[in-house]
Amino acid sequence: MSLWESGDSSGEVSLASLLEGGRCLAKDAEQTYRGIASLICRGGWPRMIKMVPDTAQARLRDYLDNITRTDVSRVSGIKRDPRLVMALLGSLARNEATAASGATLVKDVAGAAGSAPARSTIRAYIDDLTRLFVLEPLPAWTTHLRSSARLRKSPKRLFVDPALAVAALAASAGTVAQDKEAMGLLFESMAVRDLRVYVQSLGAHLYYYGDSYGLEADAVIEGLDGRWAAVEIKLGGGKPVAEACESLRAVRSQIDTTRRGEPARLIVLTAFGHGYQTRDGIAVVPLTALKP
Repeated sequence: MSLWESGDSSGEVSLASLLEGGRCLAKDAEQTYRGIASLICRGGWPRMIKMVPDTAQARLRDYLDNITRTDVSRVSGIKRDPRLVMALLGSLARNEATAASGATLVKDVAGAAGSAPARSTIRAYIDDLTRLFVLEPLPAWTTHLRSSARLRKSPKRLFVDPALAVAALAASAGTVAQDKEAMGLLFESMAVRDLRVYVQSLGAHLYYYGDSYGLEADAVIEGLDGRWAAVEIKLGGGKPVAEACESLRAVRSQIDTTRRGEPARLIVLTAFGHGYQTRDGIAVVPLTALKP
């Protein structure tokens, strides 16, 4: 469930309205880092919505244990090494919301396997976890560029819910809140989870953008009519939000809009603060105020 479905978003800002040019306005939800960390760790499973994060995490660790011991082998029809599966889950969790290379994952799990496994083995295990709906990769957006930059093609690997990444790391709301870098990636994962739900209801698809010049957009919404919108995801704060706005403007300038058209909207999703829009129309909206 998204934050809107679980009742943790006020729904003051509609994504559909933003994409149609509607104004962005929402009051400050006055969330805390610990509050956001708790939402991340609790997850969006309907039966866990009323649980405290520690209880939800205990259930999710049991779930991952069952997956490593039985489910991965069952779905593939091939005996899998539980230690390697758990080590891979931990590596994927440490690299949540990134396009970590196969070499990075192999290096991370080499100790658990006794020797470095083949990349084909890692790919097979990732395929198994995707079939079990533990992972849900975010594909790269392909489009026409004004420049000679090369587009990234590898998908970002994300857990279907960031709470699973926390469970794979045996972390807690307290430890997540203390690690700002990790929390930023986990918040991005939660935002992508909610965006997937919202764009699906709008008949659109979700991607990410990255090129060889280092320009990125954490998410790109593309409708069936070809219209698109770029999204940056930040925990919040004046400087990070300003940098996110500049990054989105740079992405817009990189796209060949004569072939793809101007973006329907540029959006910065945050964890804290109020919803507003910049003078040039970039919407800055807390995830806890967003709905489809």
